[in-house]
Amino acid sequence: MIRTAIIAVIGALLITGPARAQVNIEQIVAQKVQPILPQNGKGGGVAVAVRMNGKTSFFNYGFANNAQNRRVAEDSIFNLGSVGKVFATTLLAQAVKQDELSLDDPVAKYVTELQRGGDIRRVTLGQLASHTSGLPRVPQQYEQWHRGGYKWPDFVRFLNSWKAGPNHEPGQKYLYSNAAMVVASSSRTPL
Repeated sequence: MIRTAIIAVIGALLITGPARAQVNIEQIVAQKVQPILPQNGKGGGVAVAVRMNGKTSFFNYGFANNAQNRRVAEDSIFNLGSVGKVFATTLLAQAVKQDELSLDDPVAKYVTELQRGGDIRRVTLGQLASHTSGLPRVPQQYEQWHRGGYKWPDFVRFLNSWKAGPNHEPGQKYLYSNAAMVVASSSRTPL
């Protein structure tokens, strides 16, 4: 199990030559990362990717899994928490600006598995992004019987059977919802 981890993305544009710049990038990253690492070397890690002049460099520090003594590597998986919401809503805003979709479009237009659902068909992309869809924070609030992680078919089943409560009608009230953001950022939506 991955313990709390820190993700850092540091972009650097250096005017110096490519060979010297590579050394400087590594030094710059190390200078920025070292102070945020745990003093004892345990308890988390940092993965940094820097893209410059068409080349991507990876710099990894600390541990991805203390119990297994596994260090952070290029393929380590980090729980980004709510950071992903920023990316999803930014992509949505760009798509709206480019007239590729509308905030008023129903989510079922893009996630076709939801076209057979009930109340989920009334939820729009804008409501997902603004946390006004009425969807709960997590499906487990309603499906306490479900054990294990939600896979896409489980989540679709939940969404299609979801009933908006009187205080949680789509578009009526702010209700922080991780479930809504999972739908907004799914590979099935245009984001």
